[in-house]
Amino acid sequence: MNLGTLALLALVPILAVFLFLVLLKWPAKRAMPLSFLITVLVSLFVWEVPGNQIAAASIKGITTALEVLLIVFDAILLLNALKESGAIRTIRQDFIDISPDRRVQAIIIC
Repeated sequence: MNLGTLALLALVPILAVFLFLVLLKWPAKRAMPLSFLITVLVSLFVWEVPGNQIAAASIKGITTALEVLLIVFDAILLLNALKESGAIRTIRQDFIDISPDRRVQAIIIC
């Protein structure tokens, strides 16, 4: 195969996601498994990647997604705990006491 064909085949998984989510406006729970299947088929038959390597990469992707999910869940949980305890108001007031200018507050946070 020539380089242009290989480049186009490498874009197939990304184009599948674009097609299903943007053009066809499918929900992610329907579009992403189909895009995953297309990606697996392209990697198996075009790139000739071994099945165990595809399975390992899939498991790694799932664990990475779960790690991100856990971090986001913990952040939301912490934010709600701070809201309920009134700590958010205290933190906001402390920043206002330092400087009422939002730009200065942003520089302090950074």
